[in-house]
Parts: sequence; structure tokens; C-alpha cells
Amino acid sequence: MKLKVNSVISNEYKSGITIQELLDYKHIEAVPWLVISVNGVFVNRVHFKDHILNEEDEVEMIYVRGGG
Repeated sequence: MKLKVNSVISNEYKSGITIQELLDYKHIEAVPWLVISVNGVFVNRVHFKDHILNEEDEVEMIYVRGGG
């Protein structure tokens, strides 16, 4: 299945993959400061395990950091 993840298009993903499966596949830990948007809409982390990605979805993984 083709997805655009952080601006990189790839066909390497299995059909019906969830956000959590995508994170596991990419060896990314769902730390509290990781925010995911799918097609410009932020997904609550409680839905990472059940939010199924669709062909040509655009996924952005954003690390939110504070500073001062």
C-alpha cells in the first residue's frame, strides 16, 4: 500500500496497517511528545491501535518539544 510518511512516498506498507503498526514497523516509540496527523487531522493517541490507514494517506509524525 502506498503511503506518504513525513513527506516520503513509499509502497512498502501492508494493506490495512494501523498507526501503531506503522510506528512498530519503523521502530518508533509512541512517546508522549509524539503527535501524529493523518491527512492534516491530528489523531488522538488512544486511537493509534485502531486507526487504519488508507491507500495514499499522508502521515506526519511530529515531536513536540518545549523550550525556554
